[in-house]
Amino acid sequence: MWQEFSLISPDRPDSLVGQVIGHRYRLDTLIALGGMSRVYRAMDQNLHRSVAVKVLDENYASESMVRERFESEAIIAANISHPNVVSIRDHAVSGSHVYLVMEYVRGRNLAQVIEERGRFTPRQMLSVLERICSGLRAAHLEGIVHRDMKPANVLLSDTGEIKITDFGLARAASAHTQSGTLVATLSHVSPELVSGAPSDSRSDIYAVGIMIYQMLTGQLPFPVSNPAAMMKQHLDSPMPLPSTMVPGLSEDLDELVRCCTEKDPDLRPQNAGFLLDDVVQIRSTLTDEELDLDADSLGQISDLAPLAAEAMPTTVQQRLDEWQRYREEQRQPWWLNENTLGETAASTTEDYSAVPLEEATTVISTSQATEVLDLREAQPTTVTPQLSPGDPVQPLQATNATAAYSRDDLAGFDDSALVAEKPVPPAITHGSARAQKQEQKRAAKQWRKTAQIPTHQLVNPKSAGRRSVILVVLIFIIALVVAGAWFFGRGPGTIIRIPSLTGMLQYQVVAQFDEQGVPVRVDSVYDDEIAVGRVVQSQPSTGESMMKFQGVDLLISRGPELFEIPALEGVTEANATEQLSDLGLTKVKTSQEYSSSIAKGQVISSSPTAGEMAGRKNTVTLAISRGPAPVQIPNLAGMSLERAEQALSEVGLKLKLGEQQYSSTVDQGLVADQSPRQQSVEFGSTVTVHVSKGPEYLQVPSVIGQSLAEASATLEEAGFTVSTRSVLGGFSDTVRMQTPLNQRAVRGSEVSLYAF
Repeated sequence: MWQEFSLISPDRPDSLVGQVIGHRYRLDTLIALGGMSRVYRAMDQNLHRSVAVKVLDENYASESMVRERFESEAIIAANISHPNVVSIRDHAVSGSHVYLVMEYVRGRNLAQVIEERGRFTPRQMLSVLERICSGLRAAHLEGIVHRDMKPANVLLSDTGEIKITDFGLARAASAHTQSGTLVATLSHVSPELVSGAPSDSRSDIYAVGIMIYQMLTGQLPFPVSNPAAMMKQHLDSPMPLPSTMVPGLSEDLDELVRCCTEKDPDLRPQNAGFLLDDVVQIRSTLTDEELDLDADSLGQISDLAPLAAEAMPTTVQQRLDEWQRYREEQRQPWWLNENTLGETAASTTEDYSAVPLEEATTVISTSQATEVLDLREAQPTTVTPQLSPGDPVQPLQATNATAAYSRDDLAGFDDSALVAEKPVPPAITHGSARAQKQEQKRAAKQWRKTAQIPTHQLVNPKSAGRRSVILVVLIFIIALVVAGAWFFGRGPGTIIRIPSLTGMLQYQVVAQFDEQGVPVRVDSVYDDEIAVGRVVQSQPSTGESMMKFQGVDLLISRGPELFEIPALEGVTEANATEQLSDLGLTKVKTSQEYSSSIAKGQVISSSPTAGEMAGRKNTVTLAISRGPAPVQIPNLAGMSLERAEQALSEVGLKLKLGEQQYSSTVDQGLVADQSPRQQSVEFGSTVTVHVSKGPEYLQVPSVIGQSLAEASATLEEAGFTVSTRSVLGGFSDTVRMQTPLNQRAVRGSEVSLYAF
């Protein structure tokens, strides 16, 4: 139910099962295992709820670049807030473990459902697809690409919810030192990724197209196991249509798969929002019979919800009780817990709620802070030696007070400058002993006072003007630094990254950039795919960086460029197609119709009609004349030539006079026969008529004296019918009399024979 994961048995041994990572999440059961991580059902011991924890494999977690990208992708995925996207609740690094915490979805993934059911009805497929597109649209609007869309990353909860998981996390594996390209699933990888081009939202659309094919047919479009062969098919082989596997599917569903899996990304829907519009449109146009194809065996939408998973604590009180039992079991002495035989007492009495001291947050006292001293505030000082009046006067030496100066302050001075001049005490006059003692005290006092006055200054004192200049310069430098920090930090010089703007409404994009203080320049362009008023392209383009003051150029869609349909009635099909192609209208469809006014092969009408507007995406339908419709030949027998010609002209046929014929039923001069007779023929065809010459008269031969058989044969051969009569009991079959005899009669008339 996760990226490249296969479901595993809950009792499969795993070293992390039972451990608590991050001092919060107890890993209860390994539920999925993949090439780059493992997924566990875990208990959040702080909030007492079930979660899914994905732990990155140590081979990947050891790479700093992978860890950084894993963290950034987790932050990105956590910003997608949508009911059809699995929410990200936490991520952290605990020791050697890099993990991601997600909401726990009880149910199955779409790959399992497809494997179990075989395929979906169109209604079931469209219902699932609409929710997938809804969640994917939320990501695409934030400029986030999934990069590994496949049924295994779509979860169907036992409550009927549909959620997408593993947003962008496959991208983290590409940072590994042994990964030369972006990790992806070959069965659903787009042609541009196979060829080494970067992925964007259209790569997700390609993968969704393959998922549509899977849901409708129950299998992959390219069911080969060889990776090289599969990549070649994604690059070169045309995508099979689901209707070839499931007869009766609507052409709209075939077109949906074909559109999503175009080899050229520009021909696909540009993001999941546009695909969602198409899905809603298709769902509203299909009939109930088309939506519920094979529903008798495949069921309804409600049949897709998986059965409930194994029983788990559901209420808060149940989860708290379960947690309390776990803590009591962990605190039992090891010799009382049969499940912990062989383990140390320290491992069985571990308190999972305790946080080690080295990971706790501490506060540094002020005594530990480093103090920075400004040497310019130090003043030169001297130390006055404590002398008694009777001590001899010594030269005044520089003391440790000079350490308050920097070496720059001392540069250029001779060492002798550090020795003070000898202050000369006043002369002492000879007098009384008391007067001499007083004079010595006064001299010592004066000497001490004089000795405290420095004789040299190591640094020239700064004048008031110089201090003002320095202050102004410092203020200017500080202002410059502050202004630069503001300019490049939050001002016009701030570097921003352009998100995916394609398909967004103009006013939304402009408002978003206005809030950030980014100038926006707008121009319009015709576009057959993007709706009017939405962004077609931006400069800089998606993913590029720029400073705010540089501004963004937007190309806004004016909708498809429209062309006026010319008058095509009466022109040939080839001429009409050429005129439309010159306008850029290459999608032309033809139909054949009968017309008595338009010659065969010429255009009867067009849709849209002449004078209407159409775009390059629109299909122009031409009605081509098959000529007049077939007509039924009337029955002309017994008509005069004039009446027969009029009857044929009324239905668009022509009369041709044939040979005259004898007719015993039609009077002379009237139509006796026609060719062809009553049937349908093309308009303008010719009908041949034969005029009656009246009845044909023949000479009746004499058959008297012949037997009845011979006489009958002779008369019938001559064109007459024969009736025989026996006289006097019929003892003889010799003809003794016939009627008529020795005269002319109409062909086919009856001749009576009498035998006796």
